[in-house]
Amino acid sequence: MTTADEQTRTDRLIKWAVALKYSEIPDHVIQRTKDFFLDTLGCAIAGRDHPAVSAMVRFAAQMGPSSGKSELIDSSQNLTTSPAFASLINAAASHVVEQDDLHNRSIMHPATVIFPAALAVAQDLGASGQEFIAACVVGYEVGCRVGEYLGKSHYEKFHSTATGGVIGVAAAVSHLLKLDASQTLSAVGTAGTQAAGLWKFLIDATHSKQVHTAKACFDGIFAAYSARDGLLGPRDILEGPRAMGAALVPGETNPEAIDRNLGLDYAVVRSSFKWHASCRHTHPSVDALLHLMKKHGVGFDDIDSIRVPTYQAAIDVLGLSGEGDTVHQSKFSMGFVLAIAAKKGQAMITDFTEEDLKDTSLRAFQKSVKMELDERINAQFPEKWQGTVIVTCKSGNSFTESVEFAKGDPECSLTRSEIEAKTHALARYGGITDASKVDSLIKRAWNLEYETDVRGFFF
Repeated sequence: MTTADEQTRTDRLIKWAVALKYSEIPDHVIQRTKDFFLDTLGCAIAGRDHPAVSAMVRFAAQMGPSSGKSELIDSSQNLTTSPAFASLINAAASHVVEQDDLHNRSIMHPATVIFPAALAVAQDLGASGQEFIAACVVGYEVGCRVGEYLGKSHYEKFHSTATGGVIGVAAAVSHLLKLDASQTLSAVGTAGTQAAGLWKFLIDATHSKQVHTAKACFDGIFAAYSARDGLLGPRDILEGPRAMGAALVPGETNPEAIDRNLGLDYAVVRSSFKWHASCRHTHPSVDALLHLMKKHGVGFDDIDSIRVPTYQAAIDVLGLSGEGDTVHQSKFSMGFVLAIAAKKGQAMITDFTEEDLKDTSLRAFQKSVKMELDERINAQFPEKWQGTVIVTCKSGNSFTESVEFAKGDPECSLTRSEIEAKTHALARYGGITDASKVDSLIKRAWNLEYETDVRGFFF
C-alpha cells in the first residue's frame, strides 16, 4: 500500500501533465493534434441526426442552460449551453458513424472524448488555440496511458474509450482550468470513480456506445470543475487498493504505461485514422481483402468463402453483433463489412445503408466469413492490429493476403489531402451542402495555433 508521502506512477503522470506548456510540445505533435481535431469535427457533423444524438439535444435543451458560451458542432440546433451539455452532444455525434480515431495500444478512441470536452471548455473560458492544443495533448496522453494500463483483459468487458476516456477528459479540462497537481489528481480520482462502459449494447443494437463518449465528457468536466472548487477525489485511482486496476481488470495491468517515456512518446502521434466506416477491428481484414481482390482479379461473385485469422479482441467484439440488424450494428460484423467491401470495392460512410441490410447477396456472403484465433497475431495485439484473409473461390482456387498496418495507422497515415477529402465526405453525409463553409473550417483547423479563441468551429 502506498503511503501519503510516496509518489505513485499516477502522481508522476499528473505532475507532467500539469507542467506541460505549449512551447514544449514538438511541432509534429501539434500538427497531428490539428489533424485529429479536424477529423473529429467531420465525424460530429456526420452523426448529428442519429436518434441518440437527437435525444441528448432534447435533454440538454430541457436540463442545461440555454445561454452558455459552448457551441454545438451542428449549428442548426441553435443551442449554446454549458461545457458539460455541449460536449455531451458533440461527443455522442462524433462517435456514431464509426470514423473517429483509434489509439492502438490503449484500444480506445481518444478524439471522440478529448476534443468535444476540451473544445466546449475552451469556448467557455475564452481559451486560445494554443491553450486548446496543449490541453488536448494532455488529454490524449493521460487517457491513452490509462487505457494501456488497463489493458486487453479490461477491454473484454469494458469499452476503454469510456473508462480511460473519462480520465483523459478530466486531465484535459484541468489543464484548461489551470488546476495545480493536487487539484488535478482529485479531478482524475473523481473521474475514475465514475468510469463505466459495457459492451452489452452490441448484442441488442442499442445506443449505449454514444452514451459512453457523451458521459465520459460530462463526467470528466464535472470532475475537473468540482475539483477546482474543493471536491476531493481518490488520490491513487489507478493502482491503489479497490481502484480501477483492482476492480476493472480481471487479468494483468500494465503499470509501466502510466509514466513511461513522458514527453518522449506522445499518444496523439501513435493514433490511427479510420478510413473505413466500420469497427476498427475489421479494418486490417478489409484492407487485406481489397488488396487480394485487386492482385488476383477476384470479384465479389467469385468468392465462395473467407477465413479470417485474427486476434481474440476482434473475435470477442465482432462476435457480439450477430447478423447486424441495424446499419450501426452491421458495422460490427466482420462478415457483413467484408461483404460490403468486396461488393462495392470500399467500405466508406455511404456504403452502409438500410437497403444493404436487405441485400440477400450481401447476407449470403456474410455467412461465408469465419473468424478464427491466430496466436501469432493475437500475441502482437494491441501494439499491432494485423489482418489476414484466406479466400477460397468457387473455382477452387485459394488465395491468402496479409497486412501488417491498416490504412490510417501511423505507419500508413492519411495525408492532409485525404483528411480534407474525408472531412468533406463526412460533411456531405451530414447534409452540409456549402463546401465553402467546410473549406473555411479546414483552413481554421490548419491554423489553429494562431486562433485567439476557438469559438465558431461549427457547420
